Amino acid sequence: MKIAGLASNRGRNLRHIDDVAPGGAEVSVVLTNREGAPVLEAAAERRIPTEVVVREEGESREEHEERILERLAAYDFDLVCLDGYMRVLTDTFLDAAPTTVNVHPSLLPAFPGANAHEQVLDAGVRTTGCTVHVVTEAVDDGPIVTQEPVPVYADDDEGSLKRRVLQEAEFTAYPRAVRWFAAGAVDVETADDGTPVSVTVDGDTDGSFP
Repeated sequence: MKIAGLASNRGRNLRHIDDVAPGGAEVSVVLTNREGAPVLEAAAERRIPTEVVVREEGESREEHEERILERLAAYDFDLVCLDGYMRVLTDTFLDAAPTTVNVHPSLLPAFPGANAHEQVLDAGVRTTGCTVHVVTEAVDDGPIVTQEPVPVYADDDEGSLKRRVLQEAEFTAYPRAVRWFAAGAVDVETADDGTPVSVTVDGDTDGSFP
């Protein structure tokens, strides 16, 4: 399986996925919407091709996504993986691209949107984690592929919690999801308009898969 990765900052999950190659998957291209994004250097170190497509002043989201799709058309990929990609994708992209997945740093549907770690600490919960989900136009609302929990400690701050979620949850759940996709084990059911509405994983007969 080949992956197109979209990231706006460091792309740590994409780097990890490329390093561990779950299910034999490889990152075939990394695209960012930011000039000078750190993920560009990280991709270059791994000899992964990169593309930069900055949204121009006055350009609509759909027009920007059309240019992204034009750039990606030069590459082979079966799955799109978002990693801190700070743009909300529209159906212009989602309908044209293969299945697109994202990792969010909480156990959705709890604590969606920005500042998830701050939300977790403010709520005083003792368990958080991450969610890998199929992307839809609604932010953090697509069907869930897998989740991974981690504890929240009394002395945690945003920095310590962010590190634990990244290293112990995201670095586990995202490769797991990619491995399932690479094995052809994931079935994404869509509504009549093409919007993903549910996910099933082969072998998960009782909902016990994480």
